[in-house]
Amino acid sequence: MLLAGDAMKIVAPISEKKIKTLQKSSACGVVPGLWVKVVPLKNGELAKYFVLRERSINRTFNLGKYPDMSLAEAFKKAAEWKEKVKQGVDPAKEEKARRDALRREREGICEALDILTFEKLIRQWIEFNEARGKWSKTSKSKTQIWDGFFRNHIPESLRVCPVTQLTAQMFYDALAEKWRTMVDTPERILSDARQAIDWAMRSEMIPPMINPCIVKDGKLGDLLPLDRPAGGHEPALPPKRMPAFFKALMELVPVSQTARCLAFAILTAARNTTAREATWDEIQQDDEGNWLHVIPRERMKVKSEKIPFDRKTPLSLQAVELLKATPRYPSDDVQLVFPNIYRGLPSPLTRDAVRTLIKRMHNKQRKIDRIGWVDPDQKDQTGKPRIVTLHGCARATFNTWAKDARGYRHKAFSRDLRESCLDHRNESYQCAYDREQALGDMREVFDLWAEFCCSECGK
Repeated sequence: MLLAGDAMKIVAPISEKKIKTLQKSSACGVVPGLWVKVVPLKNGELAKYFVLRERSINRTFNLGKYPDMSLAEAFKKAAEWKEKVKQGVDPAKEEKARRDALRREREGICEALDILTFEKLIRQWIEFNEARGKWSKTSKSKTQIWDGFFRNHIPESLRVCPVTQLTAQMFYDALAEKWRTMVDTPERILSDARQAIDWAMRSEMIPPMINPCIVKDGKLGDLLPLDRPAGGHEPALPPKRMPAFFKALMELVPVSQTARCLAFAILTAARNTTAREATWDEIQQDDEGNWLHVIPRERMKVKSEKIPFDRKTPLSLQAVELLKATPRYPSDDVQLVFPNIYRGLPSPLTRDAVRTLIKRMHNKQRKIDRIGWVDPDQKDQTGKPRIVTLHGCARATFNTWAKDARGYRHKAFSRDLRESCLDHRNESYQCAYDREQALGDMREVFDLWAEFCCSECGK
């Protein structure tokens, strides 16, 4: 029996039947510290994982996902790992080393036999296109993006599989659940994989074959589930609720780098990547001493072939004060304004980090008003209002506020001025005659927007 908690409560052994009906995390019994962790998914379903909480070293180990790992297998693995911990061995590190050794052995065999594996193909395809200058330079290269895909989404069996042996079923097994719960990552993986395999056939690296990554009118499309996470417009907060949201956000700023990034994005009506990948050398002063966020055009959605100057966003007093209170990291060569420090290596904050922050804020607010931070006009697949996003709050909420001068009691702003604040330049003739932004007028807009956002923040 498991002795759980300070009260030494005896936990009865859990059963497979009970696991199937669990709605919240629960101890398993038999092996002390073994739990079933229940995680709500965006589509309303629940994912369940076996975790081992080892208090002696203050660690929690992820053992596997249910039902891929059975209860009996979880009991066995948990007991083995507890014994390793007693011996001073890190079982997670040991398992990773074993997997890495196996992968190196397989890669060595493939190299010796000159076999083109899926991972090898992807890396060759990236190298080929980067040499041609296909992708614009950003703070995260295509190689870094795929390093993350291989680490977090592509199973070992798929990475080392010869390209000629890839099947639609293999990609379904790897991505089916993510297809149902993640908005864009599965599409990005399958799109790149499809293009890489097509390139390999054109280059005669592999013989002609049916591309297993074709979704539309392909076998993979027949296999993948039809239910997808809600897409469409980014959920945005009604402007009248922004001051209260911003007050709650600023309460987190002293202890959260992600909160600082979100606050900066809102104050500058920034796009997601623009805020997360901002660097200190982009924070500049003009000849009159006014502060600007000067963003290289290649980092913007509308590139230099359409607009011949870098994007400049006037910074309000509130945005400047936020930056003054933001710590700087001398070890960061890139000098990111809002770095994610992981194992001492700075990198841009991820989209998931911002989503997680907003979800925590939403859950806290929902306990207060039973509503939370949602877009009342956007519904998920279950019919519930969708939780707001960085893009929705920073841009859609800003634009709704800026358009309604009488409703929000500010000066009327022309459509061209609002579009300039959002860096929307679509008409070719407009771009052809534009040589600079209306920075003076834009500064007035952002100053009034910052005053509105901070109207409930106090000093």
